Amino acid sequence: MTNRRIFIKSGIYVGIGLLTIPFMDCKKSEGDGDDNSGSQPQHPAITPDPGIDLYGSIIDTDSKPVAGVVVSDGFQCVVTDEKGIYRMKKDAQAKYVFYSTPAEYEVSPLNKTVNSATFYTPLDNNSKRYNFTLTKLPAAETEFTLLCIGDPQVAAEADVTRYQNETLPDLKAFVDGSAKPCYGLVMGDMTGDHPEFFTRMRALTGSTDMPFFATIGNHDKTGGNASTPRNADAFCAVYGPLDYSFNRGNVHFVCLDDVVYANNTNYSAGLEDRQIEWLRQDLSHVAKDKLIIIYYHIPIRNSASFKNREAFFNVLKDFGKVHLMCGHTHYNENFMITSPMTVYEHIHAAACGAWWKSTVNCDGSPNGYAVYDVKGTELTNWYYKPTKYNRDFQIRLHLGDTKFGGQYGEFSYNQSGKIVANIWNVDSGWVIEAYEDGVKAGNLTKLGTLIDAFAAGYHVGVLNRIPANYGATGSGSNKHAYVHTLKNQDAKVIEIRATDRFGTVYKQSELIHNLTTAEAYPN
Repeated sequence: MTNRRIFIKSGIYVGIGLLTIPFMDCKKSEGDGDDNSGSQPQHPAITPDPGIDLYGSIIDTDSKPVAGVVVSDGFQCVVTDEKGIYRMKKDAQAKYVFYSTPAEYEVSPLNKTVNSATFYTPLDNNSKRYNFTLTKLPAAETEFTLLCIGDPQVAAEADVTRYQNETLPDLKAFVDGSAKPCYGLVMGDMTGDHPEFFTRMRALTGSTDMPFFATIGNHDKTGGNASTPRNADAFCAVYGPLDYSFNRGNVHFVCLDDVVYANNTNYSAGLEDRQIEWLRQDLSHVAKDKLIIIYYHIPIRNSASFKNREAFFNVLKDFGKVHLMCGHTHYNENFMITSPMTVYEHIHAAACGAWWKSTVNCDGSPNGYAVYDVKGTELTNWYYKPTKYNRDFQIRLHLGDTKFGGQYGEFSYNQSGKIVANIWNVDSGWVIEAYEDGVKAGNLTKLGTLIDAFAAGYHVGVLNRIPANYGATGSGSNKHAYVHTLKNQDAKVIEIRATDRFGTVYKQSELIHNLTTAEAYPN
């Protein structure tokens, strides 16, 4: 059974002509309702109170009001009343008005061919009223699949071509074969400092039957100089607000921009005070028993340098189920934040891998994306889906003393008489076992953070890339390598079995001796 998403025949009115969507609503001056002639959904008349300069209504395609929808200008959150009407005093810095898509309604696409989530309208100085029309789902989707796409980061035409020819066919095949609704999150760095690709990347990513939402990365911000920070203007012109939320089933999603530039080159991770206040207001309208998924670009981990870290977790402390999603690193890591609350941070490897130089990230994780199955308020399964491989490809095996590289250098794990297993999506809930000629020989031991010999051997040893940029100096970037000391050096078949926290068993017995699959995908 396949799940073919139906593109929504509802829309929003966009004052500056950025978007064109069927059933376009019209803004009216204060006190006006809609013309009752014609077949479009009819919005109610509104007479705003004195001082109210941002208002409108949210109805469905049958002209029924949609009450209880959170609407924001990016600084404050209000809720639609029983008539579907919202009202607020616009913040002087506001650029958009947007709503948090209710779980019972479809995610509005940009248009019939681009399935980029559209839930906002740019503000202009000539209008005060902004209306939205939603399409009701047959039922709330309490079961769905979430696809998290880390860092496409295209910086040239050749990169866009690879994204189009490699990543997208894989995504489309997955979505087309899914029996459940699919939703996508892009974890930032849609491009690599090339805003001219924003619109094309929106169209390409939106060419599947999966509605997708995007967050901003450090390479998505532009402009600035030695004393002026980069800004998000070019990104927002294509993708809309930076901080927003939406609902699917029993899950509340929040997107946050956590990239803080000091000038045009130096940046750090964190949130501004205004973002914390917006988040507090947004979450004040969410039941505490909902699953909260927050996504952003730069990992938080246990870093004390993350700006407003304590304030961020203080807003979340009363929610019992929280998962955090991010990208940025070009390696895969499942990290458990332990203070001031225990929460899982999923750090996703990049779709582009090591900046489209190969088929792998800096830690040897394949180019790809993550898959999460959601049921109710639980993530019932998750795994990393390698591009152009079957989902069961979760392990790469090497002899511990194999040297990988070329004319510019060689790299090895220096583990003689052992087998090294790179298991890119492993976490503390997995069990890793070794079998020699069909007989269990013991559990593997986790190695510390190290340089991935396979990835570094290709990126540095063959391609002569800068070692510091490709995880090949210092502590490196592979945080999920395991080692098995052979009990029988003459064993003919060595199999590593990795059982994830959900009981899925992944097996691998092929030993990699060269860099063929780092250079190109297998046939």
